[in-house]
Amino acid sequence: MPDSQGNPTLLDLIEEIEDDIGRADLNQQVRTAVSRAIRHHQSQRLHFNERSLVFVTAPGVDTYARGDLGEIADLYAVDTLVLIENDQPWPLRRVPEADIERRQDASCWSRPCRFSFFDRSIRLDPVPDAAYSLRLSGHMQIPAPPADGDTSPWVDEAGTLIAAWAKRHLAQNVLRDPVLAKIQEDAVRSALNELRGRANRAASAGQIRAWTL
Repeated sequence: MPDSQGNPTLLDLIEEIEDDIGRADLNQQVRTAVSRAIRHHQSQRLHFNERSLVFVTAPGVDTYARGDLGEIADLYAVDTLVLIENDQPWPLRRVPEADIERRQDASCWSRPCRFSFFDRSIRLDPVPDAAYSLRLSGHMQIPAPPADGDTSPWVDEAGTLIAAWAKRHLAQNVLRDPVLAKIQEDAVRSALNELRGRANRAASAGQIRAWTL
């Protein structure tokens, strides 16, 4: 049943799939299929896995990873990194890690103006000389719900996609039903297109602009 806020849970999705395939005896296989479906789509950029987060630098520390902010290690892509000082945003320029490695002077501390994203870490240059607030935006890994009674965008906004992918997996590898597999293949494509369309609409300015060629 839904959680206390009325959101669908992992168990809701599992029971829905069991009902759709008419097999209550395949609970473990259904769970495996759902887990694989979520893992398969983690790298897909959708409207719910674009996030913004803030972390604070420490003087003399140029690299920030999971120990500083857990979400950094779960980033798939970094869009922007902005330093906020006196309510004024200062975008940092992204450069290759090798560029920072080659040019950085560890004895020269100052306000960062460049960064790299390498080995699941954010590295700043120059080395920060004070505590600065940095706002990072990008594509982040959204975990699957850990327990049956938990929810997640994967079983809520993306529930139709995950259910269809899981049923296709079951049809191909457990039920050996090519007709069901083809039906669910089409359902996966339709659900993914709908989610991508929602993300594109959210990112759009909602205006048609003329271009001079």
